[in-house]
Amino acid sequence: MEYYYLTHYESDTYPFLIRYLNKEGLHTRYLHAPTSHGEYVNGLLAAWRAVAIAEHGTIITYLSSVGVLCWWVSLLRHKKVKIVATNLALKDDSSQRTRLMGFLYRHALRSKRFTLTVTSRKYGQAMQLRLHHSQPFHLLRDYNQYPGYVRAYSDNGKRIFCGGNTQRDWARCLRLAELMPDWIFMLVGYESDSNTSVPKNVKIYRRLSFAYFIQALSQSTFVYLPTKWNCPAGLTVLMHATWNGRVVAVSANDVTEEYVTPDRGIISNDCEQVARQMRSLYANPDCCQSMVAAMQHFLTEECSAEAYCKSMESILT
Repeated sequence: MEYYYLTHYESDTYPFLIRYLNKEGLHTRYLHAPTSHGEYVNGLLAAWRAVAIAEHGTIITYLSSVGVLCWWVSLLRHKKVKIVATNLALKDDSSQRTRLMGFLYRHALRSKRFTLTVTSRKYGQAMQLRLHHSQPFHLLRDYNQYPGYVRAYSDNGKRIFCGGNTQRDWARCLRLAELMPDWIFMLVGYESDSNTSVPKNVKIYRRLSFAYFIQALSQSTFVYLPTKWNCPAGLTVLMHATWNGRVVAVSANDVTEEYVTPDRGIISNDCEQVARQMRSLYANPDCCQSMVAAMQHFLTEECSAEAYCKSMESILT
């Protein structure tokens, strides 16, 4: 059996995974999805090419949406390819795209050749009901993005970082900025219409390279990650914030509640409560240090490269 790891990243995001699987006798190599077209075209091209290459092997996809496209392409091309689509992410909105993806997932899940993983148990249970699937999904925690260093909490002043590529609730970020006018907010990746009023204490950066993104994050004291929908989003930024010694604050949903607990950070959908907690914590650096240390311990124990590899191996075998 041959295994193929399909990712849209140009670099090898999880090199440890390929090394581990090959060491365990599961011959695996990378397939890179195209990135020069729109999202949908890239996904379809990636699925078409991967199915052609994999033949009777197993395709592991970094994005669950590409994984389900691989299954449908294999069906159309009469290829008995197995699919492991990691990190199921399905928005809880009523858009046509979400309804279409729900349809694609539900039909693919009827096949023994299609496997989905989730990044939290609670989210998996919610998706079971939504997709009318009788069996629990495999739990595969997100890899902790360990950068090779661990930084303790440090006071960088009244600075709050809010950033990411997708699914940020920017309206909630702006609301928090209004409630904390004496704090500086850095919004990276901010998207909004021209009619939105932006408080004077907000600095906006439309796009930054990864290195500058991490630098801006590291210059804050708190990292705030409110998300629009009940699905995985913001975990990569959360993990980088943790390793850089930042106190994290997130909105509550079925995913974040299994990563951030009251002893590891701030978790609330109420901006006023978040503002109160941030002010209180900032006045108590010992609590901030304790939260950061607890979050780092959780990532080390639950989301390590070793844990990720062993979980993946059990899914494949």
